[in-house]
Amino acid sequence: MRILLLILVLIGFSNIDSLAQKRVGGKLLKGYDVIYPFKNGRAKVIRNGKVGFIDIQGEEVIKPMFDQVYPFEKGVARVENVGLLGIINEQGEILLDPIYDYIGTSKEGLVIVTRKGKKGLVKITGTTPDAIEYLVDVRD
Repeated sequence: MRILLLILVLIGFSNIDSLAQKRVGGKLLKGYDVIYPFKNGRAKVIRNGKVGFIDIQGEEVIKPMFDQVYPFEKGVARVENVGLLGIINEQGEILLDPIYDYIGTSKEGLVIVTRKGKKGLVKITGTTPDAIEYLVDVRD
């Protein structure tokens, strides 16, 4: 019984490198710690503790560079790095740099942000960097 258990453990360790391998679009993906299931044509991936996204062809759409990426809503998502928040679009472009302590939920395009104890207000009218207007700016 112990020998069988030992064999199973050894087989498990010999295949540990293949845990985060997935064949996507005929391409074997390697180098990710975790590959999540695809949703809306994209899969969340983790490499070295950083989060990014790949498309169904296995190409990186958003390079793994964030500690956390929250769900996309209306083409944008909050991201977190070192405890600070920002906003990106579905192409990975940074709309709001991750410098904020808090980013509220969008209400008709208006978002309350806080930074270093100051409250600000940002208007987001789209999913491109030029669609951001700082109504009350708390950036230094």
